[in-house]
Amino acid sequence: MDEVEEMWRPAGLDELHIIWNRAVDYGVDGEAPEGTPRGIVQLSYLLRVYNSAMGGGLGFAVEVNEPFRLKRAMDAMRYFGLMDLAELVADLIEHDLDTEHAGSRHDDLEILLGPQDEALTRAFRVKAAERPADFGLD
Repeated sequence: MDEVEEMWRPAGLDELHIIWNRAVDYGVDGEAPEGTPRGIVQLSYLLRVYNSAMGGGLGFAVEVNEPFRLKRAMDAMRYFGLMDLAELVADLIEHDLDTEHAGSRHDDLEILLGPQDEALTRAFRVKAAERPADFGLD
């Protein structure tokens, strides 16, 4: 158990919460360390763009994330079976990452995520159950 996990476990976080938090940290950093399981890497790509959008809107997310990061997030959305979200990001890319266009699509993002962003959480939990090795859960 690493020191981060030692800190999170006493807080009552289960394994999936710990994985989620680790992916958030990697997303902020922009890269996951070498050897990180595929599912955690994909989640970090998705969460980098998602957290940008939640912090400042979809236009902001397009503004602060390089095109390759948006493409990574789009691929990660597909990995998690979030095809409608991936199509939304594809639309942003097709519109040359125009921040005004992206801002006009923010309501669409919220609709696709659902109340309390349940679509994202559910997709993560389903994928972790289907492919536990992708998340270091074997």
